[in-house]
Formats: sequence, structure tokens, C-alpha cells
Amino acid sequence: MAWTRKLKAPIALDDGRRLVTLADARALMIGLPELHLQNGPWQAAAALLLRAAKGKAASMEELQRQLEIAVKAEGLVLGQRRKR
Repeated sequence: MAWTRKLKAPIALDDGRRLVTLADARALMIGLPELHLQNGPWQAAAALLLRAAKGKAASMEELQRQLEIAVKAEGLVLGQRRKR
């Protein structure tokens, strides 16, 4: 699998990490609690991520958008905090 493939643009997280490659996105997702991964945005992001890593016809633009939606929904994006 092509986990070294780069995203269209880095995604900066509020903890200082940056998602630059598919491997970075994968590592973030692996570290999330299972309950969070059951949410729709993460489910869609996971499906697109696997397709992109396998070199299948996944749109990197679509993956980028979905990852941005998921990290924003989770409150992980710089300048946004998740409401509890």
C-alpha cells in the first residue's frame, strides 16, 4: 500500500501534529477511540483512505475534503475546540 502518498495540502491539528501523508492520517485514525470512528465523517474518510492507499480510483481531493470534515467535527483543527 502507498501510505507515503501525500495529501493535496497538509492539515494542521491543534496539538501541533500535521497530516501530510496517508500514513499520518492513518496514524491519527488508529489513535482515535473506537466510538469516534463509528461516526459518519470518519467512516467515509476511512473508506477513501484505504482506496487511496491501495492505489484505487480514490480522488485525493475527495479524501482531503473528507479528512478536513472529520477533524473539524472532532475539534482537532487548529483554532477549533470540540464542544463537550
